[in-house]
Amino acid sequence: MNLQNRVEYFIFIIFAAFFNLFGIRNAKTSAKFLHFILYYVFPIRKDVILKNIKIAFPSNNNEENKKLLSKIYYSLSITLAEILCSQNIKKEDLNYLVKMSNNEIVEELLQRKSGAFLITAHFGNWELSALYIAAILKIPLHVLAKPQRNNLVSNWLNRSRSQFGNSVISLGVSIREVYKALKSNGIIGVVGDQRGPEGGLRVNFFNRQTSVYPGTAAIALKNNIPIYFFLIIRNKSFRYDIIMERINYENLKGDNNEKIQKINDIYMSRLEYYIKKFPEQWFWMHNIWKY
Repeated sequence: MNLQNRVEYFIFIIFAAFFNLFGIRNAKTSAKFLHFILYYVFPIRKDVILKNIKIAFPSNNNEENKKLLSKIYYSLSITLAEILCSQNIKKEDLNYLVKMSNNEIVEELLQRKSGAFLITAHFGNWELSALYIAAILKIPLHVLAKPQRNNLVSNWLNRSRSQFGNSVISLGVSIREVYKALKSNGIIGVVGDQRGPEGGLRVNFFNRQTSVYPGTAAIALKNNIPIYFFLIIRNKSFRYDIIMERINYENLKGDNNEKIQKINDIYMSRLEYYIKKFPEQWFWMHNIWKY
């Protein structure tokens, strides 16, 4: 284990201790400190964010982009502050912070007779949504997660993710782990807005042909697995609402490749709709239009 990882983890733990002094319910206040650092002192990936919002919102002027940039850093600061408090979160906190009103979908998931995919995005506080679904809805997830470069931070995050019964499947691990979970009627939680390979499947996203990963759609089609799109959206009271809807692909026309394309079109178009409504809540630091 190298010295850099240890130093980074030490700093990470110091920040976690600081934000836990305020508690997760007060993240909107404590995050102002982090917003100052990220926006004014160390504006991480500012060039990528500006490039992305200019692509997504070409009619914005410089002043509008500047205001949106500050809101993006503040929203991200709240999310990070909440994540740093997540190992100490209680069910009462989740009940206070998060609500989901679509009881029909919840009942459908509870009564399912097969596995399922829940596909979300880096939006609002995606980590909090998985904890809520497991702890409050009593629906444990198998969460697909990309390991961090620093394994100490990765281990910390995975302990947080699994505290209410969720399990973590690392991206890059054999697809057999996903199939194993689905065959046991498990639910796979997927953050689907990662940039796909340069030569891979592309769909329209903010009027730009954008590379995506086709794996979720391909597995679902092959095994007749239901797919649900969901997002956790921060509201004006700095709490969250989870929206969830089923992606109905049974009546799609065409061969398997065309159906995979259409499923990804549906997912990305729904994501685009909510980004336009709440633009500051998406993770714009991701270089999704690298090529």
